[in-house]
Amino acid sequence: MGKDLLRPGGRYNVRRTGHDQYTMTLPMPADELGMTARECPDTGCAPGYFKIKLGTGVVEPGYECCYCPYCGHEGEQGNFLTRQQHKYAESVVAREARGGIDRMMKDALGLDSRGRRRMGGDMFSIEMSMKSSPPRPVVMPYEEELRRDVTCPHCTLDHAVFGLAVWCADCGKDIFLSHVAAELDVVRKVLGEVPGRRERLGPRVAARDIENALEDTVSIFEAVMKFTYKRKLAETVGAEEAEAKLSRLRSAFQNPGRAADIVRDDLGADLFGPIGRDAEEAVGKTFQKRHAITHNLGVVDRKYLEHGSATGGLGREVPLGADEIEQTVDLVEKVFAGLYADLFTA
Repeated sequence: MGKDLLRPGGRYNVRRTGHDQYTMTLPMPADELGMTARECPDTGCAPGYFKIKLGTGVVEPGYECCYCPYCGHEGEQGNFLTRQQHKYAESVVAREARGGIDRMMKDALGLDSRGRRRMGGDMFSIEMSMKSSPPRPVVMPYEEELRRDVTCPHCTLDHAVFGLAVWCADCGKDIFLSHVAAELDVVRKVLGEVPGRRERLGPRVAARDIENALEDTVSIFEAVMKFTYKRKLAETVGAEEAEAKLSRLRSAFQNPGRAADIVRDDLGADLFGPIGRDAEEAVGKTFQKRHAITHNLGVVDRKYLEHGSATGGLGREVPLGADEIEQTVDLVEKVFAGLYADLFTA
C-alpha cells in the first residue's frame, strides 16, 4: 500500500506502464447535445474550434484520424484537444497524484488511516499527525456555443462549427455544400412556420418572418459567394492577396448582377448558368426588395423604384410572399452547386 503514486484501476482505468509512468483513460465531457469540443492544432487556423459527436462518423476499430473543418489539417484525435481540455486533464491528474503523494507520505511515516502515529511509553510519548489540505477542484472545460450543426453525407459524422466550413472532421471529405444546404434549410423551416404564426400572432408578425427570411437568404448568398471567391482566388494569387481583393469589393456580393460580373471576370465562371436568364432575373428582383425592407420598413420609396425591375407602388408595402422566398432559396442553392462544381470539382 502506498507504493503507487496512482492507484491502478478506478474510474480512470489507471495502469502502471513503467517505473515512474502511468497511463489513464480520461473521457472528455460532452455538452447537453452529446457534442465534444475539438480545436485545430494549427495556431494560425481561425476559428479552429469545432465539435463532434463521438460514435458517429467513421467507426472502424483503430481509426484515429481527425481533420480541421476550416483548414483541412490532418492529425490524430488526441492532437485536437482544446486548451480547456488540456487544463481539465492536468487538474484531474494533479488531484489524483496529490492523493497518491498523501498515501506515500503516510506509508513512509508509518501513520495510521487517520494520519496519526504515537511513539513512546507511558511517561514519554510523541504523537505525529499529518493533515492534508483540501484537494484543488477540477477545472471543467469551458464549451463554446456553436449553432451550426451538420451531418456528413459520406461518413454520417454529426458535428458543429462556426459559420461555413469545408472539410468533414472525421473522413476529411469536402462537404462545403452540406453546410450551405443546412443554412438554407433553416430559412425553409422559418417559412414553413409562417401559416401557424399568422394564425396565432397575426399578419404583421407573419410578414416580418417573411422579410427576415429574405434578409437571411441575401446574407447566406453573400457569405457563400465571399467564401467561394476567396478560396478559389487564393489558389492563384495567395491567401493574403485574395483577402485584400475581397475587402475591396465590400458589399458587392449582395447584388446578384454584380456578383455574376465578378465571378466571370475574376474566376472565369458563369454564376447563373445552371438556372438560366429568366431565373437569374427572378432572383435579382427578389433581392432588390431587401432595400425597402432594410431601409424603409418594407415601404416602397423612390430609390427602390429607380431599379427598372422593381415592383410595387410608391408608399405601398413591397409585395413579398413566402412562396417567392422559397423559390429564391431553391434557385440560389442550384447556383451554389453549379458554381462549386465548376470551380472545385471540374
